[in-house]
This record gives sequence, structure tokens and C-alpha cells, in this order.
Amino acid sequence: MNKLVKFFSITLSICCLLAAGAILSLPHLPDTPLGISISYLSLFSPRWWAILLALTPILFIHQLGKWQYLNWALCAVVFVQFQDLQLKLPQQQASAITILSLNNGNGASSPQIRKLVAELKPDIVFMQESKPERVQQVFDDSWYSHCDHLCTVSRTPIEHQGSLSRETFGGFGKFAVFYHTTIEGKELSIANIHMDTPRPTINALIHRSFEPEAFNNLHFARNMQASLVASWAKQQTSYIAAGDFNMMVQENLYQRHLAGLNNGIDLVGSGVNYTKYTSWHGARIDHVLASEDLSFASARVLDSVGGDHRPITASLALP
Repeated sequence: MNKLVKFFSITLSICCLLAAGAILSLPHLPDTPLGISISYLSLFSPRWWAILLALTPILFIHQLGKWQYLNWALCAVVFVQFQDLQLKLPQQQASAITILSLNNGNGASSPQIRKLVAELKPDIVFMQESKPERVQQVFDDSWYSHCDHLCTVSRTPIEHQGSLSRETFGGFGKFAVFYHTTIEGKELSIANIHMDTPRPTINALIHRSFEPEAFNNLHFARNMQASLVASWAKQQTSYIAAGDFNMMVQENLYQRHLAGLNNGIDLVGSGVNYTKYTSWHGARIDHVLASEDLSFASARVLDSVGGDHRPITASLALP
């Protein structure tokens, strides 16, 4: 019996090590149909299995050797980080700009959004899957607004600088809309973002359909969209980009193009900050990014306002 338990404990240790290695490889997977499939399923599916795997060695606690304890500790660190939890403290800085970003799709409530705006008193609101009618329901005439498939609302005048269209990649609508504004004498470039969702690929895999050409086309579009947003950011002196990126920070596309940009939740967020929930799990796919000269004082995900995304807010200090 002891030999059998020992065998299972060693097998479990090896499985934990392999799983941890697989997780660490996710940001580096190649842009091939197989790599895309593994990445999307791993990142956009429930992750709590990793916590269960990390806890399982407790069943064999008396059978573990020294190398297994070390293996367990290292794997546990990887598995916890895989849950995308933040343990940062808010910075002690006087915030000058408050940002609110929310995807309005699938049943978001205008009265709840209006109440949220009254509580937070944001300077700029980035709205995805929104229309001018929604803006009129939430904001009064004291606000400046512009809708170009994505709606941006500001307390200060905003100057539309252009947009990037999904039509370039065979889609519909805009995935990025750019503006200039001035707040307290500081000129800012701002971008409202809504990149393509990986959902078609994930749904195909769930239904056991492997479609290499379709997978490659969608991944290429998402790669180019992230690349273009990153290129825009590098050309700006001071900028804020916020919205529904449909991208996890562990994804290879995010690491390739956006990891060098300051992400509010990564820098000052704390706890669980998933912005999209299903009945099984959550994922952080909405982000607020900013230039180096704008310091994040706080960033957090808020309670649902009725849609399938949760709003995200951030406060930043001007230089």
C-alpha cells in the first residue's frame, strides 16, 4: 500500500511540474493553429483546476520527499500567479485624472451606469458596444462626447484624431478610436479600444472543430490590432488607452506588443480583478494603459452594471 501511495505521490509531483512548465510556456507559444488552440483554451477557460492541482499533494503530505516539497512550492507559486491575482497597494499620490471604461453589451443598465458616473466623477469615460442613444441616457449636456462605433465621453473638449477599422481584416466596426484632449493644462492623447474576440476559435474547439485557416486569420487580425495600438502608443508623449482588449496579459500577443506599456491593474491593483465572467470562471480582458509620465494612483474593477463585462476605473497623477 505504501509503495502504491508513493507511486501516486511521485506521479502527481511530475504532473504538477509538467503543468507548471506548460503555464510558463503560454506567453511564448508560436502563432500556429496548434499553438493558437492551446493558448486560447488555456487562457480563456477556467483556471481553478490549477489551484486544485496545487492542493492535491496535501493528500500525500507524509509521503513527500524533500525534492517533492520544493517541487510543490515552486508549482504552487506558478499556479497562484496563473489565477491573475494582484497584491499591489494603491500609490499615495494625489490623483488628477479619473478614468472609467466599460463594455455596454448584453444588458448593461443606463440607470446603473449613470449612478456609477455620479459616484466616481470620472474625467473621461470610454464605452464599448455603445451608441449615441446610450450616451444621451447617461450624460447631460455638460459633457463632450463622440461616437465612432465606440463612444468616448469627457468633461473637457475632445478632438477626434482618427480611427482604425476592423474592415481591414474582414470585420466590421472600429477597434480603436483616437482623440486629443487637455486636462489641467496637460495635453493628452487618448484611445478607446475594442479588439476582436477570440470567441469564434474557442467555440470551434469546444465543438471539436479544428479550422486552421480560420484560426490563423483571427489570430492574425488580433495580432495586427495589438501591434497597431502599441505603435500608436509609442508615438505619443502622454497617452491613456482603455477599453475591451479581449486579451489576457499572459497571452503571447499581449506580451509581444503591450507588455511594455503601463497597465493600471498590474501596477496598483489588488485582489481578483476579472472583468468578464461566465458561469464557470472569470477573465481580465479589459485594461487601462498609460504612458510613463502618468503615474497610476489606483485601479480596480467595479461591480457589474448589468452587462457581461464589469467596469474598470483608474486614477492617475499628472506630472
